[in-house]
Amino acid sequence: LLRRARGGTFAADDTLLRCADLEVDDPRHEVRRAGRAIELSPTEYRLLHYLMSHQGQVLSRSQILETVWQYDFGGDSVVVERFISNLRRKIDHGRTPLLHTVRGVGYTLREQAHQ
Repeated sequence: LLRRARGGTFAADDTLLRCADLEVDDPRHEVRRAGRAIELSPTEYRLLHYLMSHQGQVLSRSQILETVWQYDFGGDSVVVERFISNLRRKIDHGRTPLLHTVRGVGYTLREQAHQ
């Protein structure tokens, strides 16, 4: 999955995903923002990892459901919104936002929102 990732910055050994001061260390299953550890549930971690692996790309709710939850149907996307909200509270609170909503399309993780 990491080798297929696009747009992310990787450490020399391809195990560390970075976006600004947010880091996901996959082998250690750790997340840090500005050096501070952030505790995530397993599902929050999978969601963040998916977003980090596709930085700058806008991912639809159905893409997120299919990949993170492995739901292969057009089900209710409220669960995605709830988990995005949880991630924002944990990684963006009091900092420059990295998680952005693209209205009517989906979500993206990038350093700055495109105007």
